[in-house]
Amino acid sequence: MRLRVVFGGERVPATRGGGELSVLHREPGVRVEGTGLSSFEADGQRLFIGGDIVGLRDRTDRLAPVDGGLLELAGLAGCHGVAGWRASLEGRWAAVVRRADGTWEVGADVFGRYDLYYQRVGGQTIVATDLDLLPVSVAPGEYDQAALAHVVTAYGWRPPKRHTLYRAARRLGVGETLRVRGGAAAVETERFNPARTAAYTERDLHQYADILLETIAASGSRYGNVVYLSSGWDSTSILACLVKLYGARKVRAVTGRMIYSEKRGVINQFEIDRARAMAEHFGVRIDIVDFDYRTRVPAPFERLQPLLRPHQLASLTLTTHGVLGDFVARTTGGDETVFAGEISDGAHNLGFSQFATIFHPVLEFREYADKMGSYLYGPTFLELFRKTQFASDPIYDLFRRRAASMAFDEPAASDVDRCRQFLASFFLRGSRLPLASLDNSRLLTAGGRRLYVEEIERGYLGRAGEELTPDTLYAWYMHLYNSFHWQSSTVLTIVATAEALGLRLALPFWDARLQEFLATMPESFGRGLDLNPTKYPLKWTLRHRVPYPMHMQVGPHSYLYDVDPTFSHAAETLYRSAFAPYLKSRLAPRAYRGLFAPEFFDVARMDALVDRYLAGDELSGADMGDLVSLGWVSAAGWYGAE
Repeated sequence: MRLRVVFGGERVPATRGGGELSVLHREPGVRVEGTGLSSFEADGQRLFIGGDIVGLRDRTDRLAPVDGGLLELAGLAGCHGVAGWRASLEGRWAAVVRRADGTWEVGADVFGRYDLYYQRVGGQTIVATDLDLLPVSVAPGEYDQAALAHVVTAYGWRPPKRHTLYRAARRLGVGETLRVRGGAAAVETERFNPARTAAYTERDLHQYADILLETIAASGSRYGNVVYLSSGWDSTSILACLVKLYGARKVRAVTGRMIYSEKRGVINQFEIDRARAMAEHFGVRIDIVDFDYRTRVPAPFERLQPLLRPHQLASLTLTTHGVLGDFVARTTGGDETVFAGEISDGAHNLGFSQFATIFHPVLEFREYADKMGSYLYGPTFLELFRKTQFASDPIYDLFRRRAASMAFDEPAASDVDRCRQFLASFFLRGSRLPLASLDNSRLLTAGGRRLYVEEIERGYLGRAGEELTPDTLYAWYMHLYNSFHWQSSTVLTIVATAEALGLRLALPFWDARLQEFLATMPESFGRGLDLNPTKYPLKWTLRHRVPYPMHMQVGPHSYLYDVDPTFSHAAETLYRSAFAPYLKSRLAPRAYRGLFAPEFFDVARMDALVDRYLAGDELSGADMGDLVSLGWVSAAGWYGAE
């Protein structure tokens, strides 16, 4: 689906894209263009909507399937505009509504999963689903240095939700609606009201299982379902649920064999072996496709690379998701749903579920170390942090001592600023440890760090810092994730590649009811120092509600780093894969000098890193991390760099 709406005149300013868009509606001062949208009109109201609609929440909060007739009835009879849709319509969608009083509204689903970019120019306001459809694509103007600071500081290499790389263009944030009346356009924000943590019992575990099965059933297809199977808990749980709901004949799996270099060979053999065993256990077909980066950049990356710039994506995951999606697109009849387990790690255990917090040969201890990481961002530790009684906490002391080379800030003087520090170290720092300093981000100058704190940290975390309490902490996490990591390059490429390849993608852990459950889930359900495992409600479901071979989730998790702590994906990509000459070709012209302002960025450090890379030096640690950021930003490109 692509969409562009022009308010303030029918003339469309010059852009890079849009030739294939159809004019869906035209009236004085308004022009709606798009492809892949449905249109309904009744009682003086008009609705244009597109995307992947999973279902409609009824009065009992059950998810009812949606067809065209129900969509029209729900959307136009007593329609409350975009806000009403957000409260009831599950899925990833964007909508344009003309209300009966002549007001126009443009917005996306409750989590803002469809990006809506907007720009005001020459008395017009233009909204579009990608930057190629805005005037900024031909006249980028100034680059947004605060957004760039986030790109090179926080993992994911993409501006935060409301920002773009360009000062002239913005994105609608989570819960934001562009409202136009009488020619005047304004962005309005629905107030987020965080739910409080509840005391869960076994009854709630059954509720979790019901929600998970319901959303997978609603997203699934009777014609067939494909799982991007990593062999971990998230994707294999989806596989198990699909087999339970649809039967093994309606399910298949696809797994990638990762070969970055001749030196290392297949780096995820553990994953492949377990994925095959899981598929055999459930009686489903599995295909293994090669992520072979030894001699050439894969063809799907070359074909999909044009997605990067108009969607601000900068990540190697365009390749992995593109290769998987390309295989499915070539082997499907077109009616299957593709499932992936993205979002689960952050939603269940705050992202501390990768067996990597503390390397240890005993994997059970490594899982508990992940729980220790979650504990440091849980309500118990937050209470200690707010009272400045945290320094002697033995878990915090352990992690601080292990990060002795890092710079840490002192706790702020006020409770509000301490809460903001706490959230900033979770979302906006390269190392996720309370009080980890922005000084560790060596690509930023002192001016860049001040700009980042003022515009990004205060702009996104200000209200949360003022209102945060231990019993609303998890709700704030679930809400803020949508402005940061869950819309980053490493996640959004799975969505962008699926859409570009014509696939229907389902991410069941991004379901609104499941998110609400996890927003109020207590620390004792696997997020703290209790003995419940990580992802406790999911594993409970697999043990009690869905047939699942628990005994098979043993041994190394996925990659060589599970047994060799010296292994590095980044080093393999930068130095030993076919991406090495590609990234060098993108960095060699040093076009980034026109993107990053020396007032805010240490451009001399950038040049030094690139010089060493081009000379064949193998960087490590923070130097390699900074080079990766610079490399993928350069690979994605930006308007005005031609």
